[in-house]
Amino acid sequence: EFEAHPLPSPYGIHYDWRFGDGSPPMQGRRVAHTYAQSGIFNVCVSVNNTISSMEACAEVFVFEEIDDLTAKSSSPTELHSPTVVQARLGSGNNITWTFSMGDGEMYTTSTPHMSHKYVTEGNYTVNVTAANAVSSGWTLVAVQVFVFQVVRMEPSGCVQERTLVNFQAWVSGNASAHLYEWSFGDGSPNETHQGNPTVSHNYWTSGKYHLSLRLSSGVNKATKANFFNWVCVQPALTNI
Repeated sequence: EFEAHPLPSPYGIHYDWRFGDGSPPMQGRRVAHTYAQSGIFNVCVSVNNTISSMEACAEVFVFEEIDDLTAKSSSPTELHSPTVVQARLGSGNNITWTFSMGDGEMYTTSTPHMSHKYVTEGNYTVNVTAANAVSSGWTLVAVQVFVFQVVRMEPSGCVQERTLVNFQAWVSGNASAHLYEWSFGDGSPNETHQGNPTVSHNYWTSGKYHLSLRLSSGVNKATKANFFNWVCVQPALTNI
């Protein structure tokens, strides 16, 4: 709704309104107009009392209501590595974003994404809020932050000599992103695999071998984890 205030008197004046969006002009001291789209528009009113005329203009910002807010994260992420939260809107403009990261940290920004480093492992709930002058909305995102480590290795018992054994490492995070460096402790060459937590090896003589795995993070190359295990290798029974 628009209203013109001419001085010294509003009487005996002809008013012409233009709304800056290509719509037809309107007449009258008070007019109402609905914008079909958001944006910045220059609204002008021309006044004429047959003796003189003049024009006044004002810039109007038309907001779009916020709708269909969604968000996602790069979780699970390693401790001390960036966790990125990305938000999207179905509609809405001139947005102020607020990211409450669940660990006491809060950010306010004009962009729909935020990067944050957690200092403690755990599960966090991130609250993403979008707001403008006419509406607001919020959504929640679950984030998991883990310590980079080898959780366990299988098999953990004794294995048979001269038999191909499949070893598997259970690691935190995205196993397909890491680099695995295996050492079997029997003098055989080390093996390196990218993105594959399994390896096969044949021990030719019985004994006790020091199996080691050096794990390199696929997110932060400087992050390493080491795991050691004793492998008991025994021959198969042939006679009793």
